Amino acid sequence: MEKNRTWQSFWLTLIVLVVLIALFWLPRISLGGTELRRVNLLSDVQRLDQGGNNLAELLADSLDGYVKERIDSAAIAVPQLAYVDSVPEGMVVIEDFADVDGLHREMDRFYAALDEARQRPVRIAYFGDSYIEGDIITMDLRAQLQQRYGGCGVGLVEISCISSDFRRSVITKRDSWTAYHANEKGRGFKPALQGIAGSYFIPADSATFEMRGTKSLYPGLLDTAAVATLYFTPGEGLSISSSLNRGPAELLYSNGPAQIPETYEELVEVIDSDSIVTCETVTRVVLPEQQDAGAIIAKSVQGRVGRWNLTVQGGTGSRFYGAAFDGTAGISVDNFSLRGSGGQHIGKIPLETLQGFASVRPYDLIVLHFGLNVANEKQKNYAYYASQMGKVIKHLQAAFPKASILVVSVADRDTRGPDGQMHTMDGVRELLSYERKMASDCGVAFWNLYQAMGGDGSIARMAEKKQANLDYTHINFAGGRHLAGLLFDVLMNGKANYDERTH
Repeated sequence: MEKNRTWQSFWLTLIVLVVLIALFWLPRISLGGTELRRVNLLSDVQRLDQGGNNLAELLADSLDGYVKERIDSAAIAVPQLAYVDSVPEGMVVIEDFADVDGLHREMDRFYAALDEARQRPVRIAYFGDSYIEGDIITMDLRAQLQQRYGGCGVGLVEISCISSDFRRSVITKRDSWTAYHANEKGRGFKPALQGIAGSYFIPADSATFEMRGTKSLYPGLLDTAAVATLYFTPGEGLSISSSLNRGPAELLYSNGPAQIPETYEELVEVIDSDSIVTCETVTRVVLPEQQDAGAIIAKSVQGRVGRWNLTVQGGTGSRFYGAAFDGTAGISVDNFSLRGSGGQHIGKIPLETLQGFASVRPYDLIVLHFGLNVANEKQKNYAYYASQMGKVIKHLQAAFPKASILVVSVADRDTRGPDGQMHTMDGVRELLSYERKMASDCGVAFWNLYQAMGGDGSIARMAEKKQANLDYTHINFAGGRHLAGLLFDVLMNGKANYDERTH
C-alpha cells in the first residue's frame, strides 16, 4: 500500500510562501539599468491608480519626514473631511473639522466677518508662547490683513510684559504697577484674578501708563489709531484721567464721590422779547459711575490717537488688564503670548471673566498656537496634553460662541543627531499628531505649521537664512514675517474657497 505524502506538499507550499515573502522585503534591484519589479503576493487585490500603480506602494514611496513619523494609531484616527479646499501648489491648507458634511465649517464665521470689516471691527485673539513673543508673526499678519481689509493700531497690549522692551509694534511705559503673570505663580499670582492675557496689574496711587504708536514699521497702520480703550475691573473710589496726544488731562472714569472738576462760561440763548444772548457761568458735576462688582470695564477715547497717557488714583482692589489701539472698523489682532506656557492656563481664566471680555471686546477668530514647551525628545504619548487643551477649547467656545477657533500646530524644533546633523526632535512630530486629533475631536480648524514651514529640519534652514535663532527653536522678526505670510496666504485661500461655496 502506497504511503500518504500530503504533508510533503504542505511543507513545500509553506517554504515557497516564506521565500516569496522574504523576496518582498529585499531592497530594490536593478539589472542592466532596469529596476526589477518587487514581489508582492497581494498585487492582484490592491487598489491601483489610473496608471496601474499600486496606491499603497506609491504612498509609501512618497512619505516625507512628516509622514514617516511613528505615531500612535489612536492619535491619527481623524474623520475624513467632507469638503477640501482647492489647494495651490505647495500650500498646506487649513483642515476644518467642524462638520463632516462640509456645509458648516469652523472658519466660516471668520470668513463671513471679513465681509463686514469695512463696517465694523473684526478682531483676532492670537494665543501663544514665546514663539510669538514681541508680536512676532502677529505683527506682520496684522499688517497684511489691515492692508487688505482696513483697520489700524496694534490691538490690546498688557500694562507690562517681558517683551515690552523689544516689541517693535508699540511703545509703552509705566510707573508704580505690580504685575502678576500666570507663568510666575510663585510671586503671588492668583488665577481667579487674571484677565484674558493670563495677567493682571495692580496700581499704586498715582500710577501712570503711556502707550504710543510707532513709525518704524508699516507707517499709517501703527503710528496712529482711531480708538484707544482701557480694560479694567474697578475697585472702590477709583479715578482715572487720560491725556490724548499730550493734550490736557480729562477724567476718563470715576466711581468715587461726585467731582466738580471745573467751572466754565457757556453761551446761553435767552428767549425774550429782546432776544438777548447772555453769558452764564455753568458748573460741570461728574457723578460716580455705577458698575457691578467684578465687571470688566472698557473706557475709550476717539480721535487721531498717537499717544495716550493715563493716571490712576485710588481704587483699592482695582485690577487692570491692558489698553488697546484700534480702528473704528477693520482688522484688529491681539497678541497674547506667555513665555513657557503650553496654553493650559487659559482654562483657569474664570468663565465669567472671559464672558466679560466677550461683551466688551468680542472676537471673530481665536488662534491657539502652543506646543513648543511641551514637546521633548523622549516622550511619544501626548494624550494628557490633548485632553487638557481640549478642555481649553471647550472653555473658549463657551465664552466666545460666535468665534472661529484655529489650532496652529507646534513648529519645527531641531536637535543634533548622532550623525552630527540637525534634525527634527521626535517629540515634535508626535505632538502635532495629537494636536490634530484634538482639533478633530473638538470640531475646530487645524493648520500644520510644521509641515507648512518645510517639515524636517526646517528651523535649521531658517536659521541659515537669518530667520531663526541658533537655538534651533525660536524664530526672529524676519522669520515671523515669513511665517505670517504663509498663514495670510492660507487664510485668503480659505476665504476664496468660502466665497466659492457660499456665493
